[in-house]
Amino acid sequence: MAYNWTPSEAQASDADAIASLFALSWSSPFTRLQFGSMNTSTLASALAPRIAQQIAEPHMRFIVGRTDDTQKVVAVAQWSVPADERAFKSGIAESPEDSAERQNFEDEAYYESLPKNSNKDLIMVSTIGLRSLRRQVLQGRTHFYLDNLATHPEYRGRGLAGRLIEWAFVQADKQGALVYLETASDNKAMGLYKKLGFEERGRHTIEDLAKFVKKEELEKSGAGTEHTHVAFVRYPRNRC
Repeated sequence: MAYNWTPSEAQASDADAIASLFALSWSSPFTRLQFGSMNTSTLASALAPRIAQQIAEPHMRFIVGRTDDTQKVVAVAQWSVPADERAFKSGIAESPEDSAERQNFEDEAYYESLPKNSNKDLIMVSTIGLRSLRRQVLQGRTHFYLDNLATHPEYRGRGLAGRLIEWAFVQADKQGALVYLETASDNKAMGLYKKLGFEERGRHTIEDLAKFVKKEELEKSGAGTEHTHVAFVRYPRNRC
């Protein structure tokens, strides 16, 4: 089957397909602790409304790969674009106080939007911890942030993920911006990220998962007693 290897921006009508890809890819033991035994279709239905909203946001880009024949979305990268680009487009510079207030509001909305049977506390601890790691590593520098990356199982190993990541490189190099992502320390994709020029710059560990999950559930999941995410940075090619 032929593929369209040229990344393109997602449309609002792609929200359901993107949600399905994310639901299929979130299958690690840690993710199962977060979202429970919910089947992929139920999880996708829960994710789709938020994704549809994010597609319309000026600071978010969903870059997709499609099949040539049906234009089916088979891979997606979710990017947060640099804050200065967002401010430029809106014409409004956000103060630190406004930013903190907006973040609290968004966290509350995100918590309420999470699936009913998910482990909301564990999800939020992870989300806030990774945000802190990101701020520590980036130190306010202009950056592109890879929020999520997913490829349909039937289309993996064909280079789609790499192309969707490289989408940000040209823009980042023009702006002298970093490209940033986080991934689980046991994720096989770490090899791809290093191959693409990313360098490890920090780690965040939830040291006692038993605070959020019952002992029996934790043992059954195979997730271990702690979970670590690794921060990766790709520096602009025009750096001195």
